[in-house]
Amino acid sequence: MKTPSLVEHFASYFQVLLADTEALKDEAHKVRYDVYCREFAYEKEEDCPGGRERDEYDAFALHCIIRHRACDVPAGCIRVVIPPAEQPGFLLPMEAFCRDSLTHSELKPEAFTRDRIGEVSRLAVHTQFRRRRGESDSPAGYPGWDEMSEEERRTFPLLGLALFCAGTSLMQMAGREYAFVMMERRLARMLQSSGFPFVRIGEPMEYHGTRAAYYVRVEQVIHSMQGDIPGLHNYVHESLMNGARGGSLPVL
Repeated sequence: MKTPSLVEHFASYFQVLLADTEALKDEAHKVRYDVYCREFAYEKEEDCPGGRERDEYDAFALHCIIRHRACDVPAGCIRVVIPPAEQPGFLLPMEAFCRDSLTHSELKPEAFTRDRIGEVSRLAVHTQFRRRRGESDSPAGYPGWDEMSEEERRTFPLLGLALFCAGTSLMQMAGREYAFVMMERRLARMLQSSGFPFVRIGEPMEYHGTRAAYYVRVEQVIHSMQGDIPGLHNYVHESLMNGARGGSLPVL
């Protein structure tokens, strides 16, 4: 009998969903609140009523959540901000808040037409899926360490990679060619080693922690993925495409 791959194990524990309803987006906003406000204090809790972290870019984004199957709770989320066609002056978040840090003259977002770019942002893996044994009690609804098998816990490091696969997939679904993201250099190095050929295009700055701007061409990502990542991307992409077939992509 064939031994299931790590990706197959991941798929058995986690479900990838296109967050195209208000209820699903609400799950993403809750994860963002738990991570960005309560855990890291990147945003003020008083600015996030109802325990939900939102901003003005959510209306111009495609969203994804990854849900833990057994407990039916969101484990992580990501979005891709897409400049709307009817707003030619629309700025990506990094252009609005981090413009002075952008130093690469040829690979800045402004070097491309608005209909070819998108920004991957608000990636968050819920605290509970980054905990270690004995670090904290489990919040209501979330699995405790002792409730999960070692096999299940081994899939947790794939959550971040699966979310970046989701970002790549959302860019594909939106027909966008050039992706931009603000991220920590440590995360960038990890992604680069996994076959995400991000190029740094800005100097590090304080933006939800110390981050720098990165660029990548979506086609390069698809052809550069290594190890288990192509299989993970296929699972994520097919899941999101199935979600889109069930309805339609939101009009941005």
